[in-house]
Amino acid sequence: MLKKNKSDSFDGQVIRDARKKMHLSQVELAEGITTQATISLVENQDRVPNADVLLAILDRLNLDISQFVSGDFLTQKAKELLARVVLQRDHNAIEEFHEFEKALSQNSPTLQAYYILKASDAHNQHDFANGVYYAEKAVDRNTPSLGDFYLFYSYNRMGVCCYENGDIETAKEKFKLAYDLEPDLFTASELEFHGALQGRKSYAEFLIAQNELDKAADILTEALQALRQRADLFWVSDLSELLSDVEKQRGNIQETNRQIHIAHVAAYLTNHEDMATRLSEKDIVNF
Repeated sequence: MLKKNKSDSFDGQVIRDARKKMHLSQVELAEGITTQATISLVENQDRVPNADVLLAILDRLNLDISQFVSGDFLTQKAKELLARVVLQRDHNAIEEFHEFEKALSQNSPTLQAYYILKASDAHNQHDFANGVYYAEKAVDRNTPSLGDFYLFYSYNRMGVCCYENGDIETAKEKFKLAYDLEPDLFTASELEFHGALQGRKSYAEFLIAQNELDKAADILTEALQALRQRADLFWVSDLSELLSDVEKQRGNIQETNRQIHIAHVAAYLTNHEDMATRLSEKDIVNF
């Protein structure tokens, strides 16, 4: 795998030997890729470059990536980036993904993660057509799967992008496929749980837009029950606010106000300051 310090077994001598065999100076090897100083540090095992820089160095030296980067490392990195996108809604993870993009795309076990992250990146850029394209690649039978959760997440992202792209019927189909693959909310791992709730939020927004209020209420209520059981507040403000919208449209004013208050308190307790400020304008309870 990519090594992080001199005590690890990353062998910069191999790069030095290959460079000398090709009669390249450090400056010539670095040209268009990185700096001479970085090449020197790499050869002396003081620094390991990011994946794309390493790939470019190895390509110039006609070396095999498998000597330096294991599939295990890339799989771990891919899951780490996905976890940051799902658990923390961390947009910086997409920026870091760009550093590893080429390596992930060339490693068969991480292809699905690569496609999911590409779909997430496209969605963030409001490029919904490409979001659909990459999500479809993530669920393609020829793409090695990291597990059912990643299939679920891919179908949900596909539903979101289809909906944003105006393809309502396909969005409905993809959301249903995702819902059928959803992890059990009461036994799921933390990553699966938060991914499922992110998925339910997207699905509920779609159902509300289609005026399927009873179905939206059911999936939101069940999700909030799971959050209470797991003593987790992270998604309460989002989901309770959505449920308040449902109840308002169904004419249940008391329940509308209750859900707004719950959403407001949850946003306050989880330091979602912008949401807490916005919800305070709707909350009829002072605290």
